Amino acid sequence: MSEKELDIVKIVGLNLIGTSEKRLLDYLTARIIKGKKTFVVTPNPEFIVFARHNPWFKLILDKADVAIPDGIGLVWAGKILKQPIKERISGTDLMEKLCQEAAKKGWKVYLLGGKLGVAKKTLAVLKKRYSGLRGWAEAGPKLNLSPITYHLSPKQEIRKIVRRINLRKSDFLFIALGMGKQEKFIYDNWDKLDVKLAMGVGGAFDYVSGKAPRAPKWVQKMGLEWLFRLVHEPWRWKRQLRVIEFAWLVFREKIDRR
Repeated sequence: MSEKELDIVKIVGLNLIGTSEKRLLDYLTARIIKGKKTFVVTPNPEFIVFARHNPWFKLILDKADVAIPDGIGLVWAGKILKQPIKERISGTDLMEKLCQEAAKKGWKVYLLGGKLGVAKKTLAVLKKRYSGLRGWAEAGPKLNLSPITYHLSPKQEIRKIVRRINLRKSDFLFIALGMGKQEKFIYDNWDKLDVKLAMGVGGAFDYVSGKAPRAPKWVQKMGLEWLFRLVHEPWRWKRQLRVIEFAWLVFREKIDRR
C-alpha cells in the first residue's frame, strides 16, 4: 500500500493520515515486513498549536513517516477545510493494535516512560490481553529539554537508554514522556535506535495500566473524550486554551483558501 492510498490531508500546515485505522495498520505492517523503519507521531490540536510556536517541533512532525489524527478537533477541522479525515485514530488504540500484531508475528516491544511501575504494569496488561507478546518496560527517565537550545539532556543517560533498547533487540518502541520530549528523543536518536517502529504515546500507559480512567467508547464516539479528561484531570484547563487558538488557525486557513 502506498502513501497515496492513505489519503494524506493537510490541516493547518501539517500532513495527516486521512484513512481508516484498519488501512493504516495494513500499511504499517507492510512497511515493517519490508524492513522500512517507521516513525509515528500522534498530533492533536494541542500539538499543532505547540508546533506553530516551536519550529523545532514542527520540523519533527514534518519529518515523521506517519502522523495520525489523534484528536476529534482535527476531524472537525478536516470537514471545515474540505480535507476529509475518515476517522480519529487514537494513539492509545493504535499502540494496542500494534501490540496485538506484534504478539501474532513474534515482534518484541519496549515501553519507556511513565511514573515508577506504570510502564511495567502496562506491559503486564498488554501481555495478558495479547497472548504471546514479548517485551520490556522501564520508567521514564528524568530528561530535560532546554527552552533555549531545545536539546535533551543528560546525554549520557540518553545513550544508556538507547543501548538498553538495542540490547533487547526490540522491534516496537513506545515512549510516554509527554508531548515534545518523547518525539525529540526519537528524532534525535533515530539513526542509533535499532527498532522497526517508534511512537510517542503520551498518556497511553496511564490508560492501559488503569492508573487513569479512560472515557467510555460512547463518549469517545461523541468526540467528548477531552471533556471527560478535563473533569477527571481539572489541571488540564490551561492546556485546553490551545484549542481556542487551534480553532482560530482553522478559521484563518478557511478564509485564506477562498
